[in-house]
This record gives sequence, structure tokens and C-alpha cells, in this order.
Amino acid sequence: MTARQPVVLLCCFNRKAKTLACLQSLYAQQVKVSVVLVDDGSTDGTSMAVQAQFPQVIVIQGSGALYWNGAMRLAWQQALAMFPQAPAFIWLNDDVQLDADALPRLLATVEALPAANLGAVTAAMREPKGHQGHQLDVGDNALSYGGRRSMSRWFPLRMSGLLAVSNEVQSCDFIHGNLCYIPASAVKDVGILSEHFTHAMGDYDYGLRLKRAGFQLYQAPGSYGECASNSDQGGVLDAAVPFKTRLAMLKQPNRWPPAAEWRYFVSQHGGPFSLLLQLPVLLRQYCPALFLWWRARQL
Repeated sequence: MTARQPVVLLCCFNRKAKTLACLQSLYAQQVKVSVVLVDDGSTDGTSMAVQAQFPQVIVIQGSGALYWNGAMRLAWQQALAMFPQAPAFIWLNDDVQLDADALPRLLATVEALPAANLGAVTAAMREPKGHQGHQLDVGDNALSYGGRRSMSRWFPLRMSGLLAVSNEVQSCDFIHGNLCYIPASAVKDVGILSEHFTHAMGDYDYGLRLKRAGFQLYQAPGSYGECASNSDQGGVLDAAVPFKTRLAMLKQPNRWPPAAEWRYFVSQHGGPFSLLLQLPVLLRQYCPALFLWWRARQL
């Protein structure tokens, strides 16, 4: 490992096979990287398996309650301390299966962009074959993650669907953290993921903070690997799930963003009507049963 290599940041929790497959696809790339992985309390032997198969990976143990945003913050903090001269940081979800040439293509895209105000370059992901994707088609696959644009000046959190795959670089306003390149120059200015988020919204918030600081966000040309999108089935808004169970899910950060965190997100990025946008969150916070009834009426 050298200080001038990009540092890949990952976190994991109890999905050993996927984590190992992701790392295998990462080390198959024709790019040298340093890797920092936070294992947030796995009980399935993930850490030991990673250290046995990939001893070059720096594995850090989490508290068991970090979730995605908290674990990635810890990974980033450690990476900054260990690799202060790193030129860039790459977010990578441990359920991503990278295409064989994903990182070379991503880095070539970065090299072709103006460095002065580059904030982040996110990469589109495809649904695995056979997975019930519901986004844009790319051949036999549908897109699962990538960049999005804001659809309204007055309501900037009104997002488009995922940007379609293109042969050209596309500007965007929202980034997903499944595979995303962030130069050290942007980190020096904006910092790392916010401590205000536990699991979700951290990647969106970070991209919007970059834009606020004058940096540009892009989606790289093409698609870069497979990553299954989170299904609505069995979730908070699935009427097939018992109502009491769905109420309990509202308190689980990996199921639904905590009300206080969503209110903070809206207050920071919701535009001139941010107070109005917080009303549904207040309903969820103080009358969760009524909130679920209201959301069901919207579907």
C-alpha cells in the first residue's frame, strides 16, 4: 500500500459471502488501491474470512450500532489518519459486484473532468439478473442506483428517477454511495459524512453539501456493476406486513430514516418551503399510526 493510492471505504454486517465477493471483484481491477473496511459487529465470521483471504484489507471493528453512515464515517476517519496523502476516497457498498473494468473506467472519467471544482463522480449500478428491478432498463438489466437530479427550484428535494445510462458524463444533484469517487480536495473543504445521520440520507446529504460549497457532481458514462436495490416488499409501507410490525419498523434506522434525522435533512436542503416539508415528519414522529394510514392512502 502507498500513500498516493485511492482509498476504498466499505462497511459490512453479517453478509460474509457478499462482502468476500465484493472484495474479490475489487482486487480483480487493474488499479492499485488501499482498502479500509469497518465490520460493525458481524457474528458470521466476516472479519476472519476477510483477513484470511485479503490480508491487505485494514479491518476495523465497529460498535455494532453504527449502520451505514456511522460505519462509513469511522472508515473515513481511519483512512484520513492512516493515509493523509491519499488523492481520493471511493465509497463502495459490500453488496456490489464490480464489472472487470469498473475502476479503470471510473478513474479515466475522473481524469477527463476539470479538477478545480470536482466534488464527486457516482457510478450507475444494475439490478442483478433475475432481480425484480423497477428502474431504467440497460439491456437485460434495470438500473438500481446512480445519480439523480433535482426537479424543482422551489422544492429542491423533489428528485428525478435514476439518470439513464449514457456514453457521456452527466451532471447530477444527488449521489448514491454504492460506488462513488470523491477527491481529497473536496474532502479538505467539506469534510466527511455528517454525524447527523445513522444509516440512510448520508450520501444524499454529502452530495448536496458538496454542491453548496461550489463543487460539481457527475454520473460517469455507462454502468459499473451489479447491486440489488432495496425492495419495498416486507417494508414499512407493505400492507401485507402486520400494522404493529410496521410501526416498530419506523424506529429502525435501516428501515426508515429516524424522524429527527429527516427533519434535519429537510431543514438543510429543503429550500424555501423546508418548514412545510417537515409537517409529514412531525406527523410520523408524534402520530406514527396516523402517518402510516396517510401514506397508505397516497400509494
